[in-house]
Amino acid sequence: MTGCRSGVVLARCLLGLARCRLGLAFCLLALPLLASEASAAGKPAAHDLHLAYGDFAVEGSLIAGRIRMFKDDLEQALAPLVGESNLTLEPGAEADALVMRYVRDNLHIRVDGQELEASLLGSGQDDLDLEPVWWVIVQYQAPSPAEEIHVRNTLLFDVYDDQRNVFKFVHFPDEKQRTFYFAEGESEHVVRF
Repeated sequence: MTGCRSGVVLARCLLGLARCRLGLAFCLLALPLLASEASAAGKPAAHDLHLAYGDFAVEGSLIAGRIRMFKDDLEQALAPLVGESNLTLEPGAEADALVMRYVRDNLHIRVDGQELEASLLGSGQDDLDLEPVWWVIVQYQAPSPAEEIHVRNTLLFDVYDDQRNVFKFVHFPDEKQRTFYFAEGESEHVVRF
């Protein structure tokens, strides 16, 4: 039964991603405008926009969603965890474990006073214009219906002072939406449905 409900929440989450793709596109549309010209070697210059985006579906006691981060920013955040100065993520179990360790350390979700543990449902890499983006799909199981969710989000704050995270939560079946902006000094919000 849990697997079935999990599939329903994941499907709704992905449907929400399709619906809000325009919002994501708007947020990330500025990337090519802000990025510098490519270097003489033909490699893209580092982006100026430091943004992570999350889109979550909430149904009953299940919370599932996809988090997207620029790959180079994530690699910079993960390198110290493995004692490297330069890290390159490649899809696989090792990258999944490392990314999930980082997500669990920097994205805290509580319901009814209980800290929830993130489970990985999927991961991968997309290319956004010339910028690789790493994504993870995570799921949380609350002890009771998640009508009030406490979120502390410090993803990539350890890398950039100007890091911004935009996370959207959609409650099902009523499709109420709440969107929150996380930044240094604004890393905690309460999502109420």
